[in-house]
Amino acid sequence: MERLHAFLLLGLCLLKSLLAPLLGARRGLGDFERSYAPDRLPPLTPHERRALPTLSGCIACGLCDLGEGLRAGRSSGVYDGPMDLMLASSRSMPDFDAAARSFAAVSDERLAELELRCPARVPMREVAAFVRAKSAELPSPSRRRMG
Repeated sequence: MERLHAFLLLGLCLLKSLLAPLLGARRGLGDFERSYAPDRLPPLTPHERRALPTLSGCIACGLCDLGEGLRAGRSSGVYDGPMDLMLASSRSMPDFDAAARSFAAVSDERLAELELRCPARVPMREVAAFVRAKSAELPSPSRRRMG
């Protein structure tokens, strides 16, 4: 019986989402922002949505981390190398403020050098710019919804 109930709910939700645009009930940007601001998820522009696949092409080869030990050491734990930023920090929007602090430890000039070394041709400077821009849009972590 529980399984039937679950299927009915899923079917109802599917039907609702398919009919919503036809009935003018499609949710907009304001609803998105109200729903996701407490989770610290800013909306993406159409350009950012198109660019996202190119920003997440890291294959974790580690080549960009070579020679970054001193820089990582000087950062007091804020920066652990570019591979970490390309793989994890740059993909979790609620953590973009932390990722932006990590990107502050490495210059765009250094990222340009590392891009040449990257076999996946990850546009590291674009990733850094994206993270910095989204970080600036995030509400303060202290205003997060509890519970």
